[in-house]
Amino acid sequence: MDRSLDAIPFTTLEQAAEWFAVFRSGKVEDDERRRWQAWLASDASHRSAWARVEAISQGVSFAKEAPEAADSALHAAHQLRKRRKFIKTLVLTAVTTGLGWQVARQETFQATIAGLGASHRTGVGESRKVVLADGTQLWLNTDTVLDQRYADGQRLLILHQGEILVETHPDTQQPPRPFIVRSRHGSMRALGTRFEVRQFDGHTQLGVSQGRVEITPADATLAPRIIDAGQETQFSRSHIAKANALHTTRHAWTQGMLIAQDQPLDEFLAELSRYRHGYLACDPAVAGLRVVGGFPLRDTDQALAMLEAALPVQVHTVMPWWVSVKARK
Repeated sequence: MDRSLDAIPFTTLEQAAEWFAVFRSGKVEDDERRRWQAWLASDASHRSAWARVEAISQGVSFAKEAPEAADSALHAAHQLRKRRKFIKTLVLTAVTTGLGWQVARQETFQATIAGLGASHRTGVGESRKVVLADGTQLWLNTDTVLDQRYADGQRLLILHQGEILVETHPDTQQPPRPFIVRSRHGSMRALGTRFEVRQFDGHTQLGVSQGRVEITPADATLAPRIIDAGQETQFSRSHIAKANALHTTRHAWTQGMLIAQDQPLDEFLAELSRYRHGYLACDPAVAGLRVVGGFPLRDTDQALAMLEAALPVQVHTVMPWWVSVKARK
């Protein structure tokens, strides 16, 4: 879910989406057009909401309706990445093709550039298991971009975005090379282990199921910290948070499931939105409802139908890629 939308009131976004659906139908009367123009001119938040709806809709169309063009763009980007002097052209291309709104934050933008032509990636709603040359098993969650760089001195994975689960294998070379995962905020050295790493805009989340992992923040002067099995934490470039008990359902996504344990509805929908294209919103009036159960990630429409059956809510579909969950009438 695009967190920059949080600044725009829910009702305003819904109004913008309804207007966008009217224009998308291709049957717009003069009176409707005048009312839309009046709505647009009446408040700056209306114009911001319209721009967001338009950007999201264009982004979904690019990803879903023109996959060949998307593949071609990625291939071209891979070639450009090899020739750093063309980076300005790449930036301009990203903006003019409607992707600029997705990389507004500098950190996210830098990760997007670095991840072009990456070794492994998954699309939205896709997960994948990969076995690396040394026997290490790797699971990539939805919308993940990862580089693999094995060399004589180390086994390195660079997580540009998304989430991975790693089950390391003893190195095939002697002496054994350290196994390191690097995120935007620092590095994590595996000490014979199974662990999960998720990249957020402002921090990295680490959960350790087996063994131990040593965290070294990118800009920190403090000493590295070891996280033991059964613990999870998050860290920024200069700080490591206190470790907490690991959520036992953390890895359910590898089985195609999202497990909610008394989770607020708005948090649940924010997580579910990672697995589908477009915009999935929660009406603040029902945000505090509690969600319990297992929901399929490979069919998010079914997951939403299960919510309707379990809670006093209804799923409102303005457009296939613009869905909101509201109180049942």
